[in-house]
Formats: sequence, C-alpha cells, structure tokens
Amino acid sequence: MYCSPHQRYQKQPKEYATLAGEIVACCPELRYLAGDCGSLCFTSNMSLPEYPYLRELKVSGQNLHLLAPLLLRLCNLESFEVLQSYNGDDLLKHFSPPRFKLLTLSISQTELSPGLCKWLEFSSQSIECLEVQEIGTSLGHLAKVIGGFVKKVHVKIVVDSIADSDSESISALFGFAGLRRLRVDGSKIDKERLLDLQLSLETFTFSEDILSMRTVLTLLHTNWQPSLRSLDVYRMPMSIYFSEQWIATAAEYRDELHSTCAARDIQLNWLSPEE
Repeated sequence: MYCSPHQRYQKQPKEYATLAGEIVACCPELRYLAGDCGSLCFTSNMSLPEYPYLRELKVSGQNLHLLAPLLLRLCNLESFEVLQSYNGDDLLKHFSPPRFKLLTLSISQTELSPGLCKWLEFSSQSIECLEVQEIGTSLGHLAKVIGGFVKKVHVKIVVDSIADSDSESISALFGFAGLRRLRVDGSKIDKERLLDLQLSLETFTFSEDILSMRTVLTLLHTNWQPSLRSLDVYRMPMSIYFSEQWIATAAEYRDELHSTCAARDIQLNWLSPEE
C-alpha cells in the first residue's frame, strides 16, 4: 500500500486495511507478505484459507492483534519481521495461539507485552535466529517464554552510538540460558553490560572498528566467556575518510586480536560486510 513520504508513519484508514485483508484472503498461494504503515487488518469473521506456501511475513506500523486471524492460518511461516508496531494483546485471548515453527524472528522499535510473548510461545520455540533493535525491556518478556530455546541473538544497532534501549536488551540476554551465538552491531558496544552476562557463548560477532576492537580486547583479557570458541569480525569497507592514524591504530588492534585469540585458542574469522 503506497504512502507518500510525509505520510510514511501515519496509520492507514481501517477501511483500506480491511480491504487489504480481504484481498489477501483471496490469495491462498502467497509466498511472501508485507504490510506497511498498519495496512493489514484481519477480522474474526473473515473467511481465511490456509497459507501453506507463505514463509515470510513483514509488517511495520501494525496493530499486532489485527494479524491474529491471519497468523492462525499460517502453518509453515519461517520468518516474521516486525518494525515500529504496537500491541493489542487485550484481544488476543479471543484467538488460539498460532502453530507455525519460526526460524527467524526480527523485532525493531516495537514494544512486546508479556501477553503477546506468551501467545507466540509455541511458534517461537524453533527459532534459530532472533534479531532485535531498540526493544528494551521487551526482550526480557520474550526471554521468559523462549529463553531456553534460542541459540543465536543479533542485537542490531544501525546508528553510531548504542541507545539506552539497546543496552537494556543486552542486559536482558541473561534470560537466554541456551544462547551460544551473539552478534552486537555498532561502534560503541556496552562493555560493562556484556561483562555481566553469565552465559556460555561459543561465538561472538562484532563490527571491525577501533572502539569495538578495543572493547572486545578488554573483555578477552578478563577471561570473558571461557567457553568462547570463535570470534567473528565483520570487516568495514575502506573509506577515504579514514586518517592514517586511524588505519595504523586499527592495524595494531587487529594484530593484538590475533595474538590474544591464539593465546586463548579462539578461532578468529574476518568476514566481509556481505556475509
């Protein structure tokens, strides 16, 4: 559903969102569905088919309880991405929980209530990768219902400094007892909150920049995460704006990472941005 730039974050009138839902109801062979600016509305009296081929669902600005009738008809959903949406779990009690088995759940700038997390519990126990950005304490609610199942978490930080809500998300990671792989983006990783994590990580991934490398080196020197087996570093594309001093310092940190990882028998992997 098209929105002009100045309307990008305004909700669509419900009549159009309902019409969009009725159109979706006519398309049982969908493979992928995306709704922008709250453009999807499904009511309990809609006659929805099963969607056995729909594997990916992406929504933004959505009242999540309006998706409940659709989610009940998705038996093979693998990827669910939610951006800047909001709750409506006061009405979820009227719907049975969905029964699909998610592989990837991505949540950005969205507050999840305990009720919504509980409603998604069964469908989220198969998650292989959980991606979160600026969801704050909501990650704690999610950890209470699926913390024992998730093995990989990616804290996405797309700005140059870590937000308070991202720090809260890192603190909430203690609830993921089975977590083995963690990736934290951004150039200002919260060292103290990572230091407090009592987990048994096998792989930690971060971006290649001076601040991140310095922080990770400090953590490694404290014998942080004794279970760590590999360290993955996403290389940054070279820029004409990097000074000679920056390049020289980065090279020193790379060398120190190599020697520190070798001393702890940790495999160090340098990845391209595309990986």
